[in-house]
Amino acid sequence: MKSSCISLITDFGLCDEYVGVMKGVIAGINPHAKVIDISHEVCPQNIIQAAHILCASYAYFPKNTVHLAVVDPGVGTDRRIIAIASKNHFFLAPDNGVLSLIINRFCRAVHVTRSDFFMPKVSTTFHARDIFAPVAAILSKNEDIKALGDEIPIQDLITIPNIDPISKNNQLVGTVIMADRFGNLITNISEKDLDIIDWRTSACIHVGNHTIFGISTHYMQVEKGESVALMGSKGLLEISVNCGNAKQMLGVNIDDKIFVTQNKGLTKEP
Repeated sequence: MKSSCISLITDFGLCDEYVGVMKGVIAGINPHAKVIDISHEVCPQNIIQAAHILCASYAYFPKNTVHLAVVDPGVGTDRRIIAIASKNHFFLAPDNGVLSLIINRFCRAVHVTRSDFFMPKVSTTFHARDIFAPVAAILSKNEDIKALGDEIPIQDLITIPNIDPISKNNQLVGTVIMADRFGNLITNISEKDLDIIDWRTSACIHVGNHTIFGISTHYMQVEKGESVALMGSKGLLEISVNCGNAKQMLGVNIDDKIFVTQNKGLTKEP
């Protein structure tokens, strides 16, 4: 059987043994799988952030990669564990919305119920070790997800409401979804979203108590220490400070709103 990559996204951090133990379980079942860390620094229980990280990363992996995303505040409850597949990718995650941004691109979903694929003893607080890791390892050896459980309609999966920005009253209202290690504030506003206005020449971005006029192409387009808006590598609008930390300097946090208009006529959140 053909082995594949397994990518990992969690909110476990790296201080504890959780990630290492997951990798140990995978290695015990499929020692030939290439396990690649995407991120273990998702903010705790932040399903929206994990959904965006998954969407921004999966397409860069080779064919047959198993993408394992475990941000799972409902661990131990009756929430489902889902495997979905396309021609080139497999995904394994709790059914809590973490797959919201990619499920419309795929056609097959399975409710994972094959308990003989789990670890012999399943903890109610560590399904990543006892269910997700062994199932991912098995999936990396056998590319048919039908063996994992019963097929269910894609439309039955849980999705996050309002995960996309809202266009209302001649303005685009988005959300800061994460800050990277440089303090760049990454929003849920894509270039496609910005097509509704002439954003290259007349965009006016308001976040926190700060207003930025225009969208730049790189950080050095403004003076050192000045704030700048630009399209980042994820294809999402970012707010940055040239050679500085936007999160700290602008006092903006995750889940704060961001408003984009064509002029100074900003209004309050709808």
